[in-house]
Amino acid sequence: MSGCVLLVIGDDEERLQLRRALSGEGWRVLPAGTGSQARQVAEDQEFEIAVVDNRLPDERGFQVISAVQKPGVSTVALLRDEDTMDRIVGIELGADYYMRSPVNPRELVARVKQIFRKREYAGAATGKIVAGDLEIDPDQIEVRKSGREVLLSPREFKLLHTMAQSPGRVFQRSALLRQVWGEEDYIDERTVNVYVQRLRNKLDDSSSEPKMIETVRGFGYRFVKPE
Repeated sequence: MSGCVLLVIGDDEERLQLRRALSGEGWRVLPAGTGSQARQVAEDQEFEIAVVDNRLPDERGFQVISAVQKPGVSTVALLRDEDTMDRIVGIELGADYYMRSPVNPRELVARVKQIFRKREYAGAATGKIVAGDLEIDPDQIEVRKSGREVLLSPREFKLLHTMAQSPGRVFQRSALLRQVWGEEDYIDERTVNVYVQRLRNKLDDSSSEPKMIETVRGFGYRFVKPE
């Protein structure tokens, strides 16, 4: 399983330990010890996954996540137990996964493997979905609205694609958590609400009178194909 990981860890010893664990699986690792270093690496290099510790010498990790996000890049935020408020901010900024810091190297390796497997699965999906002026292409992991590309994070794309595959079906929030997030220590059902709102904003779908993603009160959400 090939791939490239941006590893942003402030502690030198921890960064070296995690780098060795990831490199041992055959992945290319781009190390950075500060937010400024991570930004520079992100400008010059291509990578599929960014692992970012929330405690860095020069800035908070979520600022880095916001800066290094690119279409097709999955982000993993490493949080300490006391970083509760930062977790909420991180959801708003688009972190895809959360793990407790300091993280066990084997646990991080397992999570990165899981992410790469999910990416391969998404890339193997076939069948473009067309709903009015909205096009969802799982082969290219691309969304267009009225011909304009809509830039989504991997998690946002998976959420939209999951619902759009079954138009009219009501998805409970708990079902979306299982299908889109899997087993996440830091995720609860409110996260689904945040991501749905972000999708609506990016798709110009009014939250007061939504045309694509409707709220079914007391249950969850459904994707509605235009007539």
